Amino acid sequence: MTPDTAPPNEHPDIEIDLGSEQATVDPALFEEVPAEPPFARTVHTTPLHIVTSAESRTNRWTDWNGYTVPEVLTDLGDEYRALRGAAALADHSPLVKYRIFGRDALDYLQRLVTRDLAALEVDTAVHVVFCEGRGLVLGDGLLFRLGEEEYRLVTEETHLAWMMDSGEGFRVGIADVSATLALLSLQGPLSALCLHEAGVANIDGLAPFAARWADIARMPVYVSRTGASGDLGYELWADAEDAPHLWRHLMEKGAPHGLRATGFALRELARLEAGFPRAGKDYLSALAAVASAGASTPFELWRNPLVASGKAVFNGGRALRSLAPVPPRRRLVVLVADALEPVSLSSVLSGTRQVGTVTTSGFSPALGANIAFAMVEDEAADGELALTATLREGLGAREVVLRARILPAPLKP
Repeated sequence: MTPDTAPPNEHPDIEIDLGSEQATVDPALFEEVPAEPPFARTVHTTPLHIVTSAESRTNRWTDWNGYTVPEVLTDLGDEYRALRGAAALADHSPLVKYRIFGRDALDYLQRLVTRDLAALEVDTAVHVVFCEGRGLVLGDGLLFRLGEEEYRLVTEETHLAWMMDSGEGFRVGIADVSATLALLSLQGPLSALCLHEAGVANIDGLAPFAARWADIARMPVYVSRTGASGDLGYELWADAEDAPHLWRHLMEKGAPHGLRATGFALRELARLEAGFPRAGKDYLSALAAVASAGASTPFELWRNPLVASGKAVFNGGRALRSLAPVPPRRRLVVLVADALEPVSLSSVLSGTRQVGTVTTSGFSPALGANIAFAMVEDEAADGELALTATLREGLGAREVVLRARILPAPLKP
């Protein structure tokens, strides 16, 4: 609208400057703008988001436990080569972290998990599984003993409500400390060297699943020799406010040795090669499964599940003792498919009959083949298997059947 085309002034109390295209607007003519939008879209970030976003060259993000984390920062192939040939640093803060403390903490945990914790020493960690009364898995995780009456349980999914209910009658405190505790995963054959350059002395002497406190750039950090890469690696547990500074310090000291920042996609590929199933992806918690047939027992998910049948009482103990001598109805296995290019895998076949379903798949550069976690009928697991796959050809796709074999042991990079 220009001054010569402006309509007559129908509101004499509102002055209009005909020499300007902008005029005072009567707010009564419009709806009142709400103080807040009808919906709010927020990004839930970890304490390391500020540094991982600065490392991103792809702008590829994904959701992990409600947090927005980088899927790939540069290139998955480059990140993989860093992990297997040098060192890789990643933000694993979205893992759920519980503090368990009090005079009955050990007794409570003995009741909670399937393995015997009597020999667990301070500053060590073990893999634990916890079940419900029928012996079906609720979840698994890594349990640290931080002190005589102080523990930390790290899981993939949240279990706070069930853990609180299980604490009835025990003098124990249970707190979700996920938001206040950052987790940096430093993995790869040169990870110890990177820590040494960052100021951690005698790190080579730290045994697998052991941990100790270290001072890194005047920041207290709990360093554990743990991780899901299947390679030499460490996890660094730090206060949320220290985490970005710790990341920058590690990258500065490790970059000359090939240290690279990596994303969630590499974590998924590495755990697949190492044979570590993920809750919510490769198995459903018994509380999340629609029917009991959708849940699994420890004997179906792990080759040698640590079920301490000698413990007096623990959740699911009676059911697990009866299940132990019976062959499981199905097994979670790692399959290798005969294909020289990445494909999308779906079903497991024995002949023409479907005997299983793929839960996680990826292309392993170390094997030069596609690999997959799959839940397979136990009776069919020892026979000849095949996988259905989708091959992309330009803008089209076609279904093929690929020969497959079970990987007898985790891949050793």
